[in-house]
Amino acid sequence: LFLLENAAKKAGFETFVFHFKDIRLSLNNGNIDIKVGDVPLKDFSIIFCRGFWNYQNEVALLAQFCRAHKINLFDSELLTRHTISKMYDLVCFERAGLPVPKTIFSDQLSSDFIAKELEFPLVVKEDRSRQGRNVFLLEDKQALEKFIANNKVAQKSLDTPSYHFQEFIPADYDIRVIVIGGKVVGAIKRQSRNPSEFRHNISLGGIASEMSISAEMERMAILAAKSLNFEFGGADFITNKKTGEVYILEVNRSPGFEGFISATGIDVPHVLMQFFLSKCE
Repeated sequence: LFLLENAAKKAGFETFVFHFKDIRLSLNNGNIDIKVGDVPLKDFSIIFCRGFWNYQNEVALLAQFCRAHKINLFDSELLTRHTISKMYDLVCFERAGLPVPKTIFSDQLSSDFIAKELEFPLVVKEDRSRQGRNVFLLEDKQALEKFIANNKVAQKSLDTPSYHFQEFIPADYDIRVIVIGGKVVGAIKRQSRNPSEFRHNISLGGIASEMSISAEMERMAILAAKSLNFEFGGADFITNKKTGEVYILEVNRSPGFEGFISATGIDVPHVLMQFFLSKCE
């Protein structure tokens, strides 16, 4: 947030950082207003929502407010969609013709069915996992049965996590491509320091280095972001080291960029603020 705020000030924006839980909505005789403390949000040119996993209702209210007051909401996709779901994103990638790992999603799956459809080892991910957390590698059917038993609940609620099961793609690294406004800003290779760790996230101790990518991967990254209507995102790819096949894993709508900046020297917040300026114009 400090990097973003500093870049915004350099671009000439007056900035105000607030938390979603500090939003105050008031309805009065047909007038709808949103304030944070004494600051009215209707006076702002752009509202940038970042890291709102637990505040989807607040973001939905902001979207309605921004539409009514003609305020640029970033990402503009929030005006039409407030769902956070990796499975939803994977379906969008499939519909766009992008290669995704074979995936199964259901709350009522049996270990027999999963073992029949996917080979071991396999990956299981929480549908709203972040930074590589709640992502597990299951080596055999016994591990799968134990996982299902530990996560079974008598009655699901809004707070109960959902998981999807996915084929394991053997790879020594993954690739993060930053896309802003339909253009690739740059790319890094992320590699775990631990040879036995299949996750390569920088947040989990992975090492980042700058990487040149092919025109085809640039096309895929732009298409992946476009399929979700993301104006800003980090598209993650993985290459099967045995077959050379490339798969899209996800597009992170709130990617971290400190490791990216260190590896590439590209000032992502600056590029983002220049895009904001173009939206204001």
